[in-house]
Amino acid sequence: MGPEDLAAAMIRICRLGWQQGYLAAGQGNLSARLTAESILITPSGRAKALLEPDDLLEVGLDGRVIQGQGRPSGELPLHLAAYRLRPQTGAVLHAHPAAATALSLAGCELDCAALPEMLYHLGQVPTAPYATPATPDCAAAVEPFLVRHQALLLDHHGTLALGRDLEEAWLLTEMLEHAAQTLIAAQSLGGARPLPAEEQARLRAAGSGQEARPSPLAQRLQRVHLGLSNEFKVEKRTQDSRGRLHLIADGLPIQRVSLLELKAGGGLRGGHWHRRKYEWFYLAAGRCRARFQCLATGERLDLELVEGDRVGIPPGVAHSFQALSDMWFVELSDRPYEAADDLIHEGVRA
Repeated sequence: MGPEDLAAAMIRICRLGWQQGYLAAGQGNLSARLTAESILITPSGRAKALLEPDDLLEVGLDGRVIQGQGRPSGELPLHLAAYRLRPQTGAVLHAHPAAATALSLAGCELDCAALPEMLYHLGQVPTAPYATPATPDCAAAVEPFLVRHQALLLDHHGTLALGRDLEEAWLLTEMLEHAAQTLIAAQSLGGARPLPAEEQARLRAAGSGQEARPSPLAQRLQRVHLGLSNEFKVEKRTQDSRGRLHLIADGLPIQRVSLLELKAGGGLRGGHWHRRKYEWFYLAAGRCRARFQCLATGERLDLELVEGDRVGIPPGVAHSFQALSDMWFVELSDRPYEAADDLIHEGVRA
């Protein structure tokens, strides 16, 4: 689907969501993958019923606005986390449908045990804990669920659906709301009767309700090599009579920068993982062995990094670095330092 057709399809979903009451006033937000490196997303604070295709913004997966006027949705970090943690995602819809939102307000789960269609298609619909909307904390609260679930409730904050395309994101949102309405109606009659455990397992196994595994680490780690070049580039290494220049990163959402030295035989750096923080490591000199392990699946990956390599590490991936020669590297992160977010993991310390 070309950019114009994609924008038109997004506007149709916005208007349908407004008509159904899922995207009332300026609430909710919608995005769709435009290229491998960018998405289209709705603007902040605008009534979805009145949007036109030109109102959508193109934003890179690094959070940088590429094209468009105004500000992207305040829930942009939530959308970017979805595309990062589930690379197969083609569209993300955050909505405020009344019944599904009411369940979360009341502290009720969207229990699929009595609903064959929900068991078949989703298996389970968790509720992510509350975090202040339109803040990085909101994305951080949802991230642990994204690797295994494509539809969930947000406590006091509506629904989130990740689809392979816009139609699937809409279908999942509609499915969540219809299930919520059905459960609320059943409650007035004494409560929904769960299906037998064997039938629940059969439905999950037959459909797509099995929990999705995260993508392989090699796909989730953003590894790039900045080669030597005298051409104009915003990220590169270059060397001339004056010395060497490293243009490490351009457009990344960086809030903290550190320069570290590690000597060969001097032990490890890292040996931990983060719930919330996304990090990039750039090797400015030397060589090292980098070890990674996914907390969700246990998958391990060892890489040898050389000067000019930059690797992006998402939350939930433990990592450590061991110098193979004396080395200098730059650590970049998208959040200020939080000691409580450095969680030791022995699996990458050996």
